Amino acid sequence: MSDKGAATRYGRVKQILDAAAGASTADYGIGGPPWRLPLRRLREVEVYGVRMIAPETAVAAAKEAGGCGCGCATTAQSPGGDAPGERHPRYPGRGDASGLVKGIRGQAPYDGSVFPRIPWGGTAVSASDASFIADWIDDGCPADDVETVLPVAAERADTGEARITAANVEAVAIRVADAYDDGPAERQRPAGAVRQRMNLDCMLPHQVETLREAFRELYALNKWPADRRSFNNLALIHQDHCQHGWERFLPWHRVYLYEFEQAMIDVVPDAVMPYWDFTMPRYRPECPQDGAIIPESFKLFLTPGTFRWLTHEARPALPAADARKIAGLVGQTFASLRRFFDAVTALEVNKKYTEGEHRERFIDAFLAANSLWYPLRYPAEFKNDQGQPGATIQQAVHYHYPRAEDIREILALRTFRDFGGGSIYNDSFGFLDQNPHNTMHIWTGGMNPDWVAPSTQTAKLAGKDAGTARNRVVRVQRRAMHTRGDMYVQAEYGDMFSNLTASYDPVFWPIHANVDRLWWEWQQAHPAGIPADLDGVLTPWSYTTADTLDIARFGYEYVKSTHLVPVGLGAPVGRFVSKPIDVPDALAAGFATAEVRLHRVPQLDRSCFVRVFLNLPDASAETPIDHPAYAGYLAVFGHGECIGGPGHCAVPGTRPYDLRPRSHNTPRNHRVNVTRTARALIEGGARRLQITLVVIGVDYCRDDELLRLEGVSLTFLD
Repeated sequence: MSDKGAATRYGRVKQILDAAAGASTADYGIGGPPWRLPLRRLREVEVYGVRMIAPETAVAAAKEAGGCGCGCATTAQSPGGDAPGERHPRYPGRGDASGLVKGIRGQAPYDGSVFPRIPWGGTAVSASDASFIADWIDDGCPADDVETVLPVAAERADTGEARITAANVEAVAIRVADAYDDGPAERQRPAGAVRQRMNLDCMLPHQVETLREAFRELYALNKWPADRRSFNNLALIHQDHCQHGWERFLPWHRVYLYEFEQAMIDVVPDAVMPYWDFTMPRYRPECPQDGAIIPESFKLFLTPGTFRWLTHEARPALPAADARKIAGLVGQTFASLRRFFDAVTALEVNKKYTEGEHRERFIDAFLAANSLWYPLRYPAEFKNDQGQPGATIQQAVHYHYPRAEDIREILALRTFRDFGGGSIYNDSFGFLDQNPHNTMHIWTGGMNPDWVAPSTQTAKLAGKDAGTARNRVVRVQRRAMHTRGDMYVQAEYGDMFSNLTASYDPVFWPIHANVDRLWWEWQQAHPAGIPADLDGVLTPWSYTTADTLDIARFGYEYVKSTHLVPVGLGAPVGRFVSKPIDVPDALAAGFATAEVRLHRVPQLDRSCFVRVFLNLPDASAETPIDHPAYAGYLAVFGHGECIGGPGHCAVPGTRPYDLRPRSHNTPRNHRVNVTRTARALIEGGARRLQITLVVIGVDYCRDDELLRLEGVSLTFLD
């Protein structure tokens, strides 16, 4: 994940430690300096048994110190808030107790008795900088605050205005923008809200990086072979239990995706499973070898850091003269190793630097840069019947890449037997199971153009047979999956080519998420279309087919893109203005619906209207609803005065064996369809959208003391 700028305290912390570390190559037993880890991991990481950031102390400790425990500027002595810049720590003493602070101060065990002072191999951090880092930890290790503390919450509580004044707009804009990168999970998704599985090509960079982090964490668990959460053990489920060729294909894979997604959430709480819509125009389905081939986020690339490693630290390292020739390739993406090495040799670099140990070092660098790339993947690379590379998928296996019209025809099928498969195994393939599903396995697996048949091999499986014998062409036995030794090999076929190995390739997951999305879409139009055997158990779990018919119970939905802006229930909002939200090109190319969602709105005492405007940050109660920026409204019916005693209208907490139904006062989500306005702005050239909410009471004046909510999101759907 890219470093934040020095405008944030977190950015300043990393600058201090990087400057003190200098050219040190100490890896601290965790692969590198702890402060260069994603903030989420830094908060929990241990270095040789010492926790770098001490666990959170009880909020009560902050209250005993005179504060409210939330990190704001309010104290018991000054209930109105202290002067700007004065702040009571959220976790007083946490910084001094942290191994990182003890280390940079040279305190035991970092006084030389057990470990040297941090940073190892660097220079000492000044006392003032050490105190700065300790204060940052006391405040909860925020990712998003700036060095000047502004009483934003107090200002909003007084005025009902969530938009920040011109004097501090830059500071708060940074706070909002950075909240998505390393903030706690509860700021990513309001409690009770379903997860949004997004279109992979419409995800923003920080969302892709979160996905990469989740895969890295699951890979790291592979070192414990018995850990059921490890990537390899999760992938092994498909090899041992997968269902294809009949009606359990779709239900089984829906559960498999859900279980894998839950494993991702266990290690990275705000991770979510995206889907790959492989029929989008950028993939040129009519001539796919000339399109994008696979999503950009799954391609290989070099970063400045991995390129520097290749040229200075790798063994063997790239010679300086050849390194200079390929420096221009840093940051470019390539769908496969062969395409990258073709670009390298085109720069007149000696071919020997693309082979043997040099090839392995390139693979190391690509894997370090992108955990979603996989060496045993040869997308769009096929051979003809004579084993010559350069064939298309149609020529090699007589399949055609799925097109939008293919999907429309499949979605128009009337019975589940035809759509998803029949009740007799291998006797009634559903059309969705064949193309796109089978085709995308073959497309992404591909045939290694650099594979050379062993001299003892006298016959080769002809390309025309590969499509119907996929499980015979990929080696499975005696492999140590996801080890470097396995990923260095020159395999004949990519692992996606076979059901037995496909789930070891990260691209397996967004492909199957899209298949699941298509089933969900078909279900909306054919609610009576269900498998014949609803009681069938989907091993190795205890789910039945009937359990899988509604994705709502699994807590997710499919959207094209979504962007959440945290707000918080601490103060009422009379007017809210979000930071500008980027619109990716893939999203601007087309969408069906756009919604502004208000998350977890408590029961309101009074009725009101909430008007929504796009790209009009100065909208007010007086702005006419025929203004081009007006996007829609919602009406909230107020609860009125409580007729009972204290707590009568409160939402009861949950406790074991509480069988009462959901309270009618439970906070709820609201949606406003803003498609017309969003489309007009985007078609007019807008590539950023900004949400403004104005709360209007029954007297048609702005109501600053009523609406509370956890967050606001802008969501696009196909």
